[in-house]
Amino acid sequence: MDRIIRYVLNEKNSRVLYPHPISSQIREQLLEAAVGAPTATALQAYSIIVVEDPQQRRSLHQVCQYPSNTESPLLVVFCIDLYRIKHIIIEQEKPEQDFHRDCPNIFMLAICDAVAAAQAMVTTAKRKGLVADYSGTILNNVGCVRKILALPEYVFPIAMLRLGYHLSSIERQPALINPIHINRYVHPEGKETAEYKKYYQYLFESCSELQGDRVAAEGRAMDVWKELTHSGFFRNIREKDGKKTYQRRKSNLEEIHQVIQQAQKISRRRKQYNLKTNLLYGLARFYLIRKQPGRALNCFSKAILLIPDAAELYCCLGATHQHLGNIERSLHYFEKAVSLCKREPYFYLWLGKCQLLRGEGDAALQSLNKALELDPTFLEAWFAKAALLEKEMVWEGALYCYHKIESLKHRDHHLYNNMALAYLGLGKLKEARKYCGKALDLRPKDPIILANIGLIFSKMGEHKKAIACYNRALKAQPDNVDLLNNKGYSLLKMECYQEALAIYELALELKPGLLSALENKASCLTLLGRTKEALHCYNAILRQQPSGPTALNNKALCLIKIGKYKQALDYHQQALKNDPENISFLGNTAACLLKMERYSEALVHYEHALRLYPEEPALLSGKGVCLDYLGRFDEAVNCYNHALRLA
Repeated sequence: MDRIIRYVLNEKNSRVLYPHPISSQIREQLLEAAVGAPTATALQAYSIIVVEDPQQRRSLHQVCQYPSNTESPLLVVFCIDLYRIKHIIIEQEKPEQDFHRDCPNIFMLAICDAVAAAQAMVTTAKRKGLVADYSGTILNNVGCVRKILALPEYVFPIAMLRLGYHLSSIERQPALINPIHINRYVHPEGKETAEYKKYYQYLFESCSELQGDRVAAEGRAMDVWKELTHSGFFRNIREKDGKKTYQRRKSNLEEIHQVIQQAQKISRRRKQYNLKTNLLYGLARFYLIRKQPGRALNCFSKAILLIPDAAELYCCLGATHQHLGNIERSLHYFEKAVSLCKREPYFYLWLGKCQLLRGEGDAALQSLNKALELDPTFLEAWFAKAALLEKEMVWEGALYCYHKIESLKHRDHHLYNNMALAYLGLGKLKEARKYCGKALDLRPKDPIILANIGLIFSKMGEHKKAIACYNRALKAQPDNVDLLNNKGYSLLKMECYQEALAIYELALELKPGLLSALENKASCLTLLGRTKEALHCYNAILRQQPSGPTALNNKALCLIKIGKYKQALDYHQQALKNDPENISFLGNTAACLLKMERYSEALVHYEHALRLYPEEPALLSGKGVCLDYLGRFDEAVNCYNHALRLA
């Protein structure tokens, strides 16, 4: 064993392996060692793929950015594998069992299983005189790796090993920081951090280079997350501020009671319906109110034994699991209900709502359309379809649904408020104001409707009226940060900068770190001439969103105000990298270059911007200044004249 320990301590990172084949006996021993590794899940939630096909090996080397001379005798990929577990569960005819696809604990334990197997193979390889090289770049392009290996859903690659005989290597870098702690975490000493910083000085010298690394890493992380969802993991998608987030949403008690009430009505039409079934419905409701959903599930299971083909009882099971946040089980039961009874619109409604929670928008739309095909007057299905289309920002489709609901003589403040928001999404402010007014006539003190009217007035440029609406809404909800933020925006537009600043500071006291409030506070401080404080705000924003192009651009404008043109240019260029066709970013970058007297470069940016927006006077004027300084006077005069005609 001492020999193995010495071998590990003297390990070298292999980059080029001798192309001598590994014997089949050693290869089998390596695979046996990997399979015999300890597991965290006790389920061996991993798979090992030995890549033998030359074309696949070349493709993997290319994806992982290895040079052409890095061919290895043995190439092995280790994957998380929950597909096998799901397949076994289905074979046992127990699809209701949740195999924890969306559970972070199981996901992390599966990673432990795969890494333990990989390391067992590495240790055995060392004993056999082989060297092993972990690929650190397999996650840089996971989508291509999954295609090359034809991985099904719930299977995800996390490590790749290249094994062979030593040819050339790079000496292992000694540890610069001691990572070993006893009992509790010990903060690094000054000497350690100084050595660390000295070794990585090339990173710390340039903030922009470090920022570029962060942006690249964030992009790779988003790609990995995207591929995880494509693989089936963490697929509960919701849209928020243009970004995808993933969460398991529980339904509230009122929603589940509505499902049970309707299911009971459907059950009563059955000849087999009896007093005991009615009693089980009542007991299930009682247990749900007492927060005992397990007993409620037991009641519905007993009721199914009395009426085995009662599709509505499967819906009750689905609704109860949805109440618990078990979306997979819920979806299974709703699908079971639809398969038993294809003529009941309620079943398609509940299935569609569950599919929407799971992030399956297209499937949800099909289910809701089927419900409306069975019953064109089904209000709940129209509302659900409108909500789905709003989520996808298909405003015309959502409005069609709302007008259909209105034609069915259903008029309430929720309907009119939703219609107003749909018109607002289309930019039709007059129509939005009209329907918001109808909603307010029915509920004069509703803070949500008042907030929406305020938003519409703000969009119309009537900021005094907007502030009056926000003030009325704030009487009912004084701690609502969104209302405060919107009120501050209207004050900002009215040039009441000090009042707006006070509002944003109050919003940030209630919800520290709120990005929209930080951005607006920074704008106020800039307009008040408090540039250094504004820069602190932009730094706080960039700590949350390192690649946010608007914050990068605005920070650059602040730096220009205090004469730090070189730093400003760096931030402008980062903003442009993230949004290269943004006319404001192009114009601001050009203006910064102009102040730095780099006229040729500024001219390139102005011309790029003018190709996108040829009739913008400010850009034409800036281009004219550049041409003037470059001695191209006739062209400069033409630009100035063109700008004056448009101004």
